Amino acid sequence: MKITVYFNPKDVKPTVIQNATVVLADVLRATTTIPVYLYHGAAGVALCPDPGTAKKLFEKQKRGEGLLAGERDWEKIPGFHLGGSPNDSTREKVKDRVVCFSSPTPLKVLKNAKYLVMGSFVNLGDVYDSCLRGKRDVVVVCAGGPEDSAFAGMLVDFLQSTLGSIPIVLAESAKEAVALYKPWQGRILDLLKDSPDGKELIQNGYAKDLDFAAKTSRISAVPYLKGELFLREETPKRKMTEEAKAKAAAPQKGKSIKVTVPLFPKNPEHPVPGIEKAPKKGVPAPPAKAVPEKGDKRHEEKKAADKKVDKNAPVAKKADVKGVVVKMKKPPKPLFSKKTVAVAPIKMIKKEK
Repeated sequence: MKITVYFNPKDVKPTVIQNATVVLADVLRATTTIPVYLYHGAAGVALCPDPGTAKKLFEKQKRGEGLLAGERDWEKIPGFHLGGSPNDSTREKVKDRVVCFSSPTPLKVLKNAKYLVMGSFVNLGDVYDSCLRGKRDVVVVCAGGPEDSAFAGMLVDFLQSTLGSIPIVLAESAKEAVALYKPWQGRILDLLKDSPDGKELIQNGYAKDLDFAAKTSRISAVPYLKGELFLREETPKRKMTEEAKAKAAAPQKGKSIKVTVPLFPKNPEHPVPGIEKAPKKGVPAPPAKAVPEKGDKRHEEKKAADKKVDKNAPVAKKADVKGVVVKMKKPPKPLFSKKTVAVAPIKMIKKEK
């Protein structure tokens, strides 16, 4: 796999891209905003070079199935539904609709590519996976800003560190992109604020767009070109091996298993206490049993009756909850057993001399 980077779209050679996976990078803001549309459920996005082309394409859509989006001097074009900011997109606005997006981002020279996708920092992880799955040469085409070159360098740096059976060869332009990215590693937001487009966005009140665009791999959506529309790339599902399926089906340690058992054993002498159910509609509830309170005459009588219980009376054996016989306290043993016979005392007589 050979990786090449073009810092200017005008330098792109058709023979290089015709059998390659081409990644178009326009971080501020087209290739950041369009993945967000698809992430929110848009049916597709048409990248148009000017507002007139976007309107003509919008008119071809059925009523309620299209949206106009685009910007002029960083502001929403009058009469359009959405601007160029990724923060304008919501699932309620774009779901199941075709977004006709007006942007000067170059596209005409890239239509001959074998496979064309859009990339930025927000979907970097998925773009990386897409490049590896293609098993083709990778060409990164930058729109022209320093932030686009830094993204290209970051992507190349990730790809060259991949351990796999496919050898990766870097063109001189790819090595240059990595060198441009390294000083900004871990400081992408500072890079965007320092770029010319970033400064203009801050002056026009779009500082939040820089915060959004600087977060790496924050969404999972890769736009790829099919016909005239960019669609969301479908990520293939990983197949589970038989060993993994068996492991997932087996009970795992640390997970509780719910076992339903009766609270008390079924014993006629100790019935299971019932749960009071709510009375049905139209059926009066049974009267509640009165509980004697302190100061009540019945309470005093019950207390006096409890005191009269003979403490020395033998206590019957009682079964515990598990059905095992438990020996209770026995009455005290008698001083003499049944075999003991009382003998009259012997009087000692003193002999006279």
